[in-house]
Amino acid sequence: MGQQEVLKTVREVLTKYMEARQMRKTHERYALLEYVYNYDGHFDVDTFYKYLKENGCNVSRATVYNTLEVFLDAGLVRKHHFTDKTAHYEKAYFNKSHDHLIILNEEGEIDEILEFCNPRIESIKSDLEKFMNVKIEDHDLYLYAKKKTK
Repeated sequence: MGQQEVLKTVREVLTKYMEARQMRKTHERYALLEYVYNYDGHFDVDTFYKYLKENGCNVSRATVYNTLEVFLDAGLVRKHHFTDKTAHYEKAYFNKSHDHLIILNEEGEIDEILEFCNPRIESIKSDLEKFMNVKIEDHDLYLYAKKKTK
């Protein structure tokens, strides 16, 4: 599916979400949705706000926070707390469960976030479902690392 089809689909999801809740369909919400789905990778609000400003999108920081909460509730973004300092977001629609390797610097701040999928994790989930008699609907796996020094 190409980027234009993705944008069309997520716009439709947002429209249905807002109509069901009798929310106003504002230009800002649709613009921010497009920026989210054109953004590559994870972002915190400050980084995203700076990205918006650099790309000519004139919205307030409060609008960014509020709109991300709408997207979160609509299932269009996923929110992560990789550290205790700040939340990170990523686009979630068409994005299946995946896991994260968070590489920290010496001060314990995030240097890099790498995503991965490993079939062995799916096998572990399946074993847990059988053993615990549950159906796992979603999961988040965060592995924290520091780069090895020579």
